[in-house]
Amino acid sequence: MASGDGSRVGIICRPHHHVFETVGRRLDRRGHQVTYFEPERELPRSAIEELSLLVCKKVRPASVRALKAAERAGVATWNGLLSTTILASRLVMLEALSAVGFRVPPVTFEPPEGPYVAKPLFSWDGDPEIGGSGGFYQPLLDTDGRDRKCYLVDDGRALHAATVVCSSKLFGEKRVLDHESTPDRDVDRMAQLLSLADTEAIGVDVIEADGRRYAVDCNAAPSFRQAGLESALTDSIHRAVPSTDTG
Repeated sequence: MASGDGSRVGIICRPHHHVFETVGRRLDRRGHQVTYFEPERELPRSAIEELSLLVCKKVRPASVRALKAAERAGVATWNGLLSTTILASRLVMLEALSAVGFRVPPVTFEPPEGPYVAKPLFSWDGDPEIGGSGGFYQPLLDTDGRDRKCYLVDDGRALHAATVVCSSKLFGEKRVLDHESTPDRDVDRMAQLLSLADTEAIGVDVIEADGRRYAVDCNAAPSFRQAGLESALTDSIHRAVPSTDTG
């Protein structure tokens, strides 16, 4: 693919991220100057205005404000303010999942009868947990204790899907257990989410209970851990840089 011609790409994540460190090296080899920014730290407007493209890997209030400042300054974003804010609000995110055809567990604003999962309203306010209090509640479904991390990346030419099976963080530390093919219907639904949220990549957490698949989370800045999508992510970000000649 064409050289980046010295364009500057900012990535909001730690520099030694297990996926985006590799993506950054590959972007560097294509001629982009890659800078990493701490997700929790306010990004000065002057630093934003020097960029050709801003990529948000870690969704935090400071990174959302950075995306907002980038768009106001006319700086391109790879996963911009719209997708990040839509999916950071968990109730809005669940509505988006339902709108494209995913089955989601019911929501209540009081703890339901029986075991339940309490969830904060915003993704940066913490992880869901069994029991306790939260912004809203969903029943704890009878699953096999595994989450299916379904990823989709649009590189501008094709869609690339991958599913990584992990142990659920509800029951302990997350561990990668296996890989599965992503059902075509889920790829179609995630593609609709890409269009709905106007973004280039997405992650959806799917669980299986009572012979059904439920979508329980969606992220505009997922980890892509062990998904094997580094090449697709590099191509997608490379093509999003305005100055890049993509042929």
